[in-house]
Amino acid sequence: MASDAILKVGSFIVFVGGLIFVHELGHFTVAKLLGVKVLRFSIGFGPRLFGIKRGETEYRIALLPLGGYVKMAGDDPSAEPSPEDRGRGFLEQPPWKRLVIALAGPGFNLAFPVVVYIAAGLAQNGQEVPAAVVGTVTPGSPAAAAGLKPGDRIVSVAPPGKAAMPVRYFSDLRELVSPHPGEPVVIEVERAGAPVGPLTLVPHATEEQSPFETTRRGVIGVAQARTPALVAPVRPGAAGPVEPLDLVVKAGGAPVHDVEELKRAFAAARCGPLDLEVVREKTIALPGANLTTDEAVSLRGVPTCAPEGGPSVIPADPYVSTVVGSVVPRGPADRAGLRRGDAIAAVDGTPVHTWNDIEALGRTFQIGKPVRLDLAGGRTVTVVPEPETYVDEMTTDRRERPSVGFAADRRNLVALQPLLVPMVPLHRGVVEVATVAWRQLGEVIRLTVLGIGRVLTGQISVKTVGGPIMLFKIAADAAEEGLASFLFKMTLISVNLGLMNLLPIPVLDGGHIATAVVEGVTRRRLSLRARELANGVGLLLLLGLMVLVFWNDISRYLPRHGDGTESPTSVQR
Repeated sequence: MASDAILKVGSFIVFVGGLIFVHELGHFTVAKLLGVKVLRFSIGFGPRLFGIKRGETEYRIALLPLGGYVKMAGDDPSAEPSPEDRGRGFLEQPPWKRLVIALAGPGFNLAFPVVVYIAAGLAQNGQEVPAAVVGTVTPGSPAAAAGLKPGDRIVSVAPPGKAAMPVRYFSDLRELVSPHPGEPVVIEVERAGAPVGPLTLVPHATEEQSPFETTRRGVIGVAQARTPALVAPVRPGAAGPVEPLDLVVKAGGAPVHDVEELKRAFAAARCGPLDLEVVREKTIALPGANLTTDEAVSLRGVPTCAPEGGPSVIPADPYVSTVVGSVVPRGPADRAGLRRGDAIAAVDGTPVHTWNDIEALGRTFQIGKPVRLDLAGGRTVTVVPEPETYVDEMTTDRRERPSVGFAADRRNLVALQPLLVPMVPLHRGVVEVATVAWRQLGEVIRLTVLGIGRVLTGQISVKTVGGPIMLFKIAADAAEEGLASFLFKMTLISVNLGLMNLLPIPVLDGGHIATAVVEGVTRRRLSLRARELANGVGLLLLLGLMVLVFWNDISRYLPRHGDGTESPTSVQR
């Protein structure tokens, strides 16, 4: 326990202290370069804990580690600079110098993520990453319509009106296709070493929701991992002893790694019986809870064809099917007659092919409004969504959302079988890594500005704003997740810190920036009375913000009782 506390406290000090150091280093460096005398460089506020003096500057660590400052000569408008400091005081400098010095702190905060992103990008060179090879093709997707097959290698993508761009890694495919929902893209493909195509696909539009925005992106319906041989009978009893969501690992004594290998094994059996070995999820009932475990089961003489023709099983992986993986006991779906292993063909008359389709429609469900589910085989059930209470993690508010009480199978199958994702070594040059880093910074800045704007306009609750306790939790959690997570979260907070300091609030950098701009335009110095009034307003605003964030932290992290929690087994709106 003591070591855990030391780790958490230490991670918080490094996390916050590092960000403060970066910010103040910006002011310090530029002030020195422009000839302004720096009296003190302090990490923290309040009484001095320890420090040293080198030349004309004292470098200190102070008691309260929630900020820092660079004390420059002549920065107090109510005091006359000492004779030895004349010409080197901050307020004596022309507006452009004060503007650059004020911008330097936020500027270093925004530059810090770029340094981290470039270092991380270069460090990843040589690591194995998924190759641009199709593992799974979603039924009913643009990729399926165009004839793409598992094992195809994507060679290039030509976005609308642009030349073909090479695709080296699977991640390149998403970056090239995502910005073009509903627009035709041309793809060059290799199959078994021979060129196929060009193929023209029109990516489907899908929505991704975040606390800040809803974005549309294009998807063509391929995944890098092959589909595991997770199956369900086409109807009860059609596959003999096979149960819904069995994971087939052997067929006729031969290993089965994915659903394509299983299909070939079934085809080779020519409707004859086939011995299977499966991994079956087993529920262990305990007082007040249910646990699951996996057990190996040997199945003899499994029918490979259904009496009405066709295979006796269907894929049950969520990416390529709509097979129900779990039903909440006594929930809306259970009362309506939906069962584990049922395959949903349509929701309120809209055909669905995967769980992504179902979850997209699930965002339109309303409490008390019936939802008709057409099932494979001709059955229909009507589910009436019920209210489910949950606690918003950011605001701690209790909210309600519609719950229908069923979900896909969400087991982590990676530990049970290899997914056979072809891998290649990553290699990116410095220029490419720097370009990616700059693009990442731009996206983080865009989302941060959007978030700040929505908080200021009331579109996002002020309860989402956090203070020292939230920072402590972020730092502690990131430290447990590893160095990469720790640095990544530091970059996010660094951008927030930089942008918040640009707000035109007196006593913040943004206030100094605004003052320098006004004086530069008017060519007149602000009066001492105006500066004092502005600083007073700024201090009041900062005090109000501190009260708000401390209150939010206390409300968020005080123990709560009787809160609703998110159910992992229900399609949520």
